[in-house]
Amino acid sequence: MTNNIIQLQEIDQNKQFLGNKTLNLKKLVDWGFNVPKFVGIPSYVFSELSSSDILKKEIAKEAISILQCKKYTVRSSALIEDSKNKSFAGQFKTKLNLSSDELIGGIDEVLKQANDYLHGELDKFSIIVQEYIVPDISGVTFTRNPNGSREMMIEYGFCEGEKIVSGEIKPEKINFYRNEKDVKLPKQFLMNQIVEKFKDIENKTKFPQDIEWCIKDNQFYLLQTRPITTITSQQYEQVNFLEKQLSDSEKYFFEKTEVSEIAPRPTEFTRCLLKRVYSHDGPVNEVYSKYGVNFKDTEFLHIIGNELFVDKEREIQSLLPAFSYLQNRTFFPKFSSYSKIIPTIKNLFFLNKIQTNGYEQIFFNLKIKIETSNQEYDFQVALRNFLTDYKLIFETNLLSGLAIKKLNYLLKKEPIKLPDIFNESSLFVDWGHYPVVLMQNLKGNSLEISDESNFSATEKIVSQTSDKVSQWWGKMSAFKKKILQDKIKEAIIYNRLRELGRWLTIKNITAIRTLLLNYAKAQEFNDVQNIYFANIDEILGSLIDEIVCKKRKNIYTQHNEYCLPNSITSSFIQKRVDISGVSAGVATGVLQNRSYLDSGKTENKKIILYTEILSPALTKYFDKISGIVSENGGLLSHLAIVAREKNIPVIVGYSLSKSVLKLGDFVQIDGSIGKIEKVQTVVLGSGNFDKGGQTTL
Repeated sequence: MTNNIIQLQEIDQNKQFLGNKTLNLKKLVDWGFNVPKFVGIPSYVFSELSSSDILKKEIAKEAISILQCKKYTVRSSALIEDSKNKSFAGQFKTKLNLSSDELIGGIDEVLKQANDYLHGELDKFSIIVQEYIVPDISGVTFTRNPNGSREMMIEYGFCEGEKIVSGEIKPEKINFYRNEKDVKLPKQFLMNQIVEKFKDIENKTKFPQDIEWCIKDNQFYLLQTRPITTITSQQYEQVNFLEKQLSDSEKYFFEKTEVSEIAPRPTEFTRCLLKRVYSHDGPVNEVYSKYGVNFKDTEFLHIIGNELFVDKEREIQSLLPAFSYLQNRTFFPKFSSYSKIIPTIKNLFFLNKIQTNGYEQIFFNLKIKIETSNQEYDFQVALRNFLTDYKLIFETNLLSGLAIKKLNYLLKKEPIKLPDIFNESSLFVDWGHYPVVLMQNLKGNSLEISDESNFSATEKIVSQTSDKVSQWWGKMSAFKKKILQDKIKEAIIYNRLRELGRWLTIKNITAIRTLLLNYAKAQEFNDVQNIYFANIDEILGSLIDEIVCKKRKNIYTQHNEYCLPNSITSSFIQKRVDISGVSAGVATGVLQNRSYLDSGKTENKKIILYTEILSPALTKYFDKISGIVSENGGLLSHLAIVAREKNIPVIVGYSLSKSVLKLGDFVQIDGSIGKIEKVQTVVLGSGNFDKGGQTTL
C-alpha cells in the first residue's frame, strides 16, 4: 500500500514523486538547518485527489496528526519547479496561516490552481504541508546577484515573506561581498549568524541559491532554497575564480580603463611591453616630464585571469600621491595624506598649465612617422623605435583628453554634445589640410602582439549631414562662437589624432610581430605563435624556450572564456537611487496598464506594462509586452525572477503620479540601470517606430 503522505524519513525513497522544493528542504534538514516541520503529498495521489473530497479530508487529517501545529502552510512542490534551469517562481498558489479546519480548503485551492496551470497534468505536481511560522522578519536572499556578479543580496521586511516575493511592498535591501568586514546588518542577523548560514548553503549546494527565510522570537528558519536560474555554471566558476584572486584583508579597486582597451587580454610579451611604457624611464614618464609633471612608476597595471585592469589606488598615486580611492565605501578619490601634499599640488599646477593648441605640429610628426616605411631587421632597434614613437602617441592621447574635457565643460548647458559635433566635423575642420597616406600590410587593431586581425582604418573623414549641429551653430551669437570655435576645432582634430596614434602603434607592433615570428621560425618552434608568450628580456638575451612559452600559453587560455566585470572593488558600491532595474535589457513600447491589455486593443503595438506591484500573475501578459515598469517590487520578487529568465526588461520604483509621463506615451526603458525615457515616434500602419529623438526625464 502506498502512502498518501511522505514523512521526512521517507523522502529519499520517494524522490521521483516529490518536487525539488521538498527535496531541497530535506537537504537543509540533513545539513542541520532549522526548517519548520513539513510533510509531502506525492504526485501519484493527485489524479484521485482532484476528484475525491474524502481523500482530501484523510490527507489533511493525517498531516495534522503528524505535524501537530497551531497553524499550517500549503505550498506547491511541482516536479517541474525549482530546477537549475527553470524556477517557475510564484506560478503556483501558496496558502498561509491556515487553521486545522482551514487546511482542507487550502489544499483544495492550491490543487485547483495547479490543475488549471498544468492543464490537468497533475502527475507533475506535489504539495508540501508545513508548519506556519508567524514571522517577526521575513526575507529573501540571493547568495549572488542574479546577473552573475559576486555580491550577496538580501531583501527583508517586518512582514510575511509573501508580501516581499509578490512585490506588494518595497523591502529593505542589503548588498555586500562575502569578504566584507564592515557591513552594517540588523542585530537579529548578527545574533543568528544569518550571513554565514547563507554562505554555508551555497557551499553545500555548490551553486548560487535563492533562499526564503524568516525570524520568529530570535529563531532563524529556512523556508526554501533553490538554484538561481539566471546564473550559468560558467558565471559561477568565474565568480569563484575571481574571489580566489582577491584579498580577504586588504581594500582594493581595480578597473578596466582606456589602458585596458589597448590590450584587454595581454600575452606575456605585451605585458612586458606595457611595463616598459609606464616604467620610470619609459615614454609616459618622458612626456609628463616635458610638461613639468612628476610621474612615479607605481606598477598600477594589474592582470586578473588574463584581463588587464588598472589598480586605481596605485594609478592616482602615480600623479597625485596625496589622494586615495580607499578612504570610503564609494571609492571616490579623496585627500588622504598631508605628507604628500606638496608633490600633489605641484603636479596639479603643471597639469593645468598644459596647452592644447599645438595640434598642427603633432599632426605633422604623426604623418611623417606613419608614412615612413619600416626597414628594421633587428628586434632591439624595433623595440626602441616603438618606445620612441610611443612618446608621441601618449602625448597625443594626453592632449586630446584635455581638449575634449575643456569642450565638454563649455557644452555643459548646450543642447548639442560631443558625439553630435564629431558627426558633423566638416563644419569646423577642412579635412583636406590633414591628409595621411597609410602604410599597407598592417596587421592587428590594438597594442596586443597576438592580435593578427585585419587592420581596420578609415582614411577619409565622412561627416554625417543631419543638420542638427549646423542649425545650432547658425543660431549662436558671434560672441559664443568666438569662445567655442577654436575649442571645437581642437577637440575634433585631437579626436582624429588619437586614431592616427593608433595607426602608428599598429605599424610598430606589426614590425615587431614580423621579427618575432621570423625568430620563432629560425628557432624551429612547433607553433611560431608561442613566441607571443616569451618576455622581452628572454628575447633580448636569446634565452627563449618554447616549452616555457607553451606553459604560459596554457595558463593564459584557461581563462579565455571569462568576462570579468569592468570594476572590482573590495566593498559593494550601493547606488542611491529610487528607480532601479531588476531585469536587464532595453525595450520600447507604448506605456499601458493591465486594463488596456485585458481590453484586447493591443493590435500589433509594442506594450510596456505599467503596474503597481510585480505580481507573478503578470506572466500571462508576457507574450503581449516588451517590458514592465512597476511602482513597487524588488530584484528578488518572483516576477523579476521569471522576467529575467524570459529576457523581459523590468524597472521598479517608478510612479506615474510623480512624473511627466502618462499612459499612452511611447517610452524606452533600460532594465540594467533603471532608466525610462519618452521616445519620439512616427506611426506607420499599426506599428510604432522609433524616430530617433529621445528626451531623458
